[in-house]
Amino acid sequence: MPHYKDGTEAKVGDIVRGKPYNTPHEIVGEIISITPGVESCNCVVAFAEVRDATEAEAKAQQELGLFALLTLAHTYGGTKRVIGKADHGETKAFAKV
Repeated sequence: MPHYKDGTEAKVGDIVRGKPYNTPHEIVGEIISITPGVESCNCVVAFAEVRDATEAEAKAQQELGLFALLTLAHTYGGTKRVIGKADHGETKAFAKV
């Protein structure tokens, strides 16, 4: 089974902090998938971002009926929303929180 940067065994459901592949900043999220026997690209982490939603994201939220729930505050240029995301990474780039 893959391990985190401190050597702790990685498990689905762990809350971790680190930098996934396609996100330009560090995140805190939950491990939702682990691929045993692989060193790189061996996990998927789910996390949330608070930011202005794109038009496509806002439309998808409205269609799913989640618009009111996910709207946090109105700002000058738009509406801040909690955007659920998932990104691939390698467990050794994360630390268990």
